[in-house]
Amino acid sequence: MTNPGDIERVATKVVPYYVVGVVDDEETELPTDGEQEPAPDAEEGPVVRRPRPRWLGFVAAAFGVATLVLFIIAMIVSAAGDYPTGTALAYAAIVVSISAAITAVLCLIFGLQRRWAAFGLALAVLANPLIVLYVFRFFGG
Repeated sequence: MTNPGDIERVATKVVPYYVVGVVDDEETELPTDGEQEPAPDAEEGPVVRRPRPRWLGFVAAAFGVATLVLFIIAMIVSAAGDYPTGTALAYAAIVVSISAAITAVLCLIFGLQRRWAAFGLALAVLANPLIVLYVFRFFGG
């Protein structure tokens, strides 16, 4: 085994392992004026967790509220006798309901504002004109 010379042995762990210093016998060349030495890579710090988006659950709830509003307006317009406009508003409510359900399910899966997402999903399902029609047909006989 070689003799490390005047270098002290430094304990690195509780167990008896020691680090022995290395002596560089070669001369290193300094860079000339035109050359630059490449910068050493920065040490990676602790992994920082990105903040989750807080707005996505609110978007799902807003879609659910929009579904309810469109459905109510479609019912009022249809009750007044303007059936083509009421039908178009009901179709719009169905599209908004589907987008609310997709957004809410994604929020529930990824854990983004779960309470607001569940609220939006419940509104989207309960205010969907197709589901309301199926429920009325079921109970109507």
